[in-house]
Amino acid sequence: MSRFLVFTATGQVGSALCSELLLRGHEVAGVTRNDAAAGRLVQRGISPIVGDIRRPEELVAKLDGFDGVFLASSDARDQDSTEMRLIEHLQSIGTAQVVKLSAQSAGLNPPVSFGFQHRNTEQALERSGLSYTILRPTFFQQSLLLMSGDVAKKKAITAPMGKGRTAMVDVRDIASVAAHCLTDSKHAGKIYTLTGPAAYGFSDVTAKLSDLIGVKIGYTSPPAPLARLVMPLLTGMPRWKTTLLVDLMVAVRQGAQEQVTSDVANITGDDPRTLDAFLKEHIASFLP
Repeated sequence: MSRFLVFTATGQVGSALCSELLLRGHEVAGVTRNDAAAGRLVQRGISPIVGDIRRPEELVAKLDGFDGVFLASSDARDQDSTEMRLIEHLQSIGTAQVVKLSAQSAGLNPPVSFGFQHRNTEQALERSGLSYTILRPTFFQQSLLLMSGDVAKKKAITAPMGKGRTAMVDVRDIASVAAHCLTDSKHAGKIYTLTGPAAYGFSDVTAKLSDLIGVKIGYTSPPAPLARLVMPLLTGMPRWKTTLLVDLMVAVRQGAQEQVTSDVANITGDDPRTLDAFLKEHIASFLP
């Protein structure tokens, strides 16, 4: 049994990874920013570490004694500098293995959208001398749930992706890969691009939803300049974030995420979860 530290333990990937490691019989500690979330971690058998990842000096005394660390943080303007400061602290205590949650867009040339910050962090990790593995997932299948309200109320999805296709990946497959990389040293120094088994456009997604629900679901792809203008108003997100989201969607539109890799299957021994299975599992979320 080993001890692992998971940053963003209440996030989508972090939460799934905690479950995966617990099932394997390991001890898991999770970093979270508030006491309420810490209480939920305790209920799951996870040791909580309460602190703000953007103030790593407050956490440094609690980062030692782990066999591996899953490094992830939420989207922020200073995400790269935040993670680089954490890497410095992990370097100072000689952390055995670091698995960094990056993004497929970090591997583009040049990196796109959030990928710019992720690539900065990747390079800091590569220079650190630490044993590391970098995971670059594509668009999360779970991110489709963010559009479920529009499907339920408006019978439509709006996204500036045109006919672009993306090999969406389930976060549970990312977590499974991360668990393997934390527990097996053969993955040290590797960079993996994690995808689902097939690439789909959003017109494919709405067609699948239409078949499952029995009602026609439409798909509209506005021009990128219009999306940049209205997305902050429609979503309530800050403009810096919606700008990066539109940049990512434009990259998808141009084919950046069409490639399917075998990394999930090669590492875990299981085929990645399909989009059809995900939609069937979560169809209730898309219903009125």
